[in-house]
Amino acid sequence: MAEGDNYDDELVSSNPNQRNWRGIFIALLVIIIVLALIVTSVVLLTPPDEGPRVKGQRIKLQDIVDGLFMPQRANGTWINGEEFLYQDHWGRIVLLNATILNERVLMSNVTYKTLAPYTFSISADKRYILLAQNVVKLFRHSFLAQYTLFDIQTSESIKLKIDSHSDEWPYLHYARFVTTQAANRDNASTTSTTTGGNALVMVYNYDIYYCQGPRSTNHVYRITRDAVPGIVYNGIPDWLYEEEILHSNNAIWLSENGHLMLYGAFNDSLVQEQHFAWYGTTSGGNPNAYLYPEIRSLRYPKPGTQNPIAKLRVADIQNPEDIKIRDLQPPQVLQNEDHYFSSASWVSETEICVVWLNRPQNISVVSICKSPLFICVETHRVSGDGRGWVDTVSVPLFAANATSYVAISPLRDGASGYFRHIVHVHVAKKRVLPLTHGQYEVNELLHWDQLNNWIYFLGTPERLPGQQHLYRVSALPPRHGSAHQLPDCLTCPTPLRNSYQGAEGHTKSPPKLVTAWDDDWEDSEERQTLPPPTLTPEHKHPTASHGHSEHNECLYHTAKFPLALQARYVLIECLGPVVPTTSVYALTGFYTGEYGKKLLPKKSEALELLVTVQNNTRLKEKMLRTALPQIKTFPVMISGGYHAQVRLYLPPVLREDEITRYPTILHVYSGPGTQLVTEKWHIDWNTYLSGTKDYIVIEIDGRGSAGQGYQLLHEIYKRLGSVEVSDQLEVSEYLRDNLHFIDGRRMGVWGWSYGGYTAALALAGTQTNFLFGICVSPGA
Repeated sequence: MAEGDNYDDELVSSNPNQRNWRGIFIALLVIIIVLALIVTSVVLLTPPDEGPRVKGQRIKLQDIVDGLFMPQRANGTWINGEEFLYQDHWGRIVLLNATILNERVLMSNVTYKTLAPYTFSISADKRYILLAQNVVKLFRHSFLAQYTLFDIQTSESIKLKIDSHSDEWPYLHYARFVTTQAANRDNASTTSTTTGGNALVMVYNYDIYYCQGPRSTNHVYRITRDAVPGIVYNGIPDWLYEEEILHSNNAIWLSENGHLMLYGAFNDSLVQEQHFAWYGTTSGGNPNAYLYPEIRSLRYPKPGTQNPIAKLRVADIQNPEDIKIRDLQPPQVLQNEDHYFSSASWVSETEICVVWLNRPQNISVVSICKSPLFICVETHRVSGDGRGWVDTVSVPLFAANATSYVAISPLRDGASGYFRHIVHVHVAKKRVLPLTHGQYEVNELLHWDQLNNWIYFLGTPERLPGQQHLYRVSALPPRHGSAHQLPDCLTCPTPLRNSYQGAEGHTKSPPKLVTAWDDDWEDSEERQTLPPPTLTPEHKHPTASHGHSEHNECLYHTAKFPLALQARYVLIECLGPVVPTTSVYALTGFYTGEYGKKLLPKKSEALELLVTVQNNTRLKEKMLRTALPQIKTFPVMISGGYHAQVRLYLPPVLREDEITRYPTILHVYSGPGTQLVTEKWHIDWNTYLSGTKDYIVIEIDGRGSAGQGYQLLHEIYKRLGSVEVSDQLEVSEYLRDNLHFIDGRRMGVWGWSYGGYTAALALAGTQTNFLFGICVSPGA
């Protein structure tokens, strides 16, 4: 036992304290080293402090409702080749002479605030200003108003009346001066000369009246006498033509000398009525005024029912004591079927141009109607040929001698399909020659400079459907066998201008828009058809895109030219993405040669800034103090080999390297030929949801949208509510699966009008991605 005890004792360390201190020291050393490594890693890998994530004040919903972020648009018009009438920054009505840069104040801001006009215009003799006051809105464009004539010389205000002997100040549907702009065509004057005096044409109680002057001593002549309120309209469109075709509150066109008046007459007696509840408003001090809704009705044509009967008539008002009226006869191809007229204009003192559509809207006819019979003769026809509908285009731009004109017409570009382009039409020879060609879109013809042979137009660059710029192209058709000259972009950012490559005519993206999927774009140019649709991140990597900043150049423009044979000045309105501004420019140079083989001139060289008529300075200052969402725009490949345009509104607190997920709303519209994803400026409910409530908002332009040619547009022809809805679902599902900051468990959809219809269909699907939806006026 003793030996055993001694053996057990030998197993025990003879110096246990020494071995424990060594282990403790080693453990502490390891802990210190690990902590040091952790601290070093945190210090090295932690990004620098960027300060508060939300910089500026959050937008309030009431700010959106009150329109505090609505920019002021330029309120003015050209009255001749060099004078521009507008309201300046101080609220005065001034007349700007662009040649001598002189401004003449016609009405002080005190008088303007006192009279508070809704619209204003000036007489041909520059003696009177016509003001619309006390406006009562009817529909989108139409309104009732009481009109006042302001005498510029005496500062006297004269109420415009139908009966000079009555004290009644009537509400009129429409009133305008018989202002005529006539150029001296014999000597090719470079500016328009204003003719006529201060005669007026008015629409009262749906009939047209003519007044030779503003003073009460002048007699008022009644031109039409067959109006029936709400049923028969003269000089103003009914609801269908106002909302869907003319987009205007009047249908009156005066000849250059003011002797003849073309007007539209609309008979809705056979159109069925749509009854609806009118809930009114709680304003007016009587809270019980609308406890029960009022039932109203509207002459509202539906598919397969009777349309309004629309006629164009010419009234000879040279002798108002004996007014003669004659109906225009539509072209023979449309005489025996339902049809519309989409636009009309005088091209000479005795000739009228009218653009017609058949009811299926797959045939469009440009016609010329000559005095005295005014039988319209077809000069150019555009047919859908089973591919889709045709556009409701405006009247073409005519040469001074009316022997030819330029119009917008679809032109084919190989396997890419048809695009909107400019064609030159010789009336007598019936010869049609294209002036532009390529995979870009011509949106609107603005002016034909007939002394320098330039045609100015608004267009969409290739592969950048959200932008719109001012272009010009030679009015001289290319020689037989030669390539088309590329248009000269006057408002494009410099990188975009320099992207024109020889005869290829491709508009490359500027560096700030170059993304990870540029290789896919290049491949699509080389192949005749795109590959089958894929939903891989290789084709759709939205995190590679860039958002807007206040330093970006303007990417969306509109423009107005004075009526003159030579284009010397232009009013250009920047509509986004920066805060909108409006300026008058002088066209400083006329360039010739092959534009694709040289760098185009800078904006400051092609356009000389004369004066800024609206700068929205207060809004710019307000935006500097406002927290805005982050904007990302990029293309995503969809079914059919097309690319949908996608825009994300990301909360200002979002950081892409974090794992936080945010609720997401899909805003849809998808109406045929419309776009949500553009560079236009807008601060709306989507901005509020993202910038204030920290939602992610998605907008998608898929098949059926504009800006990328007819092939994409006509994908929804005769199948509304199909592919445009599937595109919304397909892209939103892809974004949900590939963007970690989208919370797929909290996704919703909302839309208004056609967007409400699209939202309802998106919710009705068996595999919908959305938990809720808002459908406002679906299908309205």
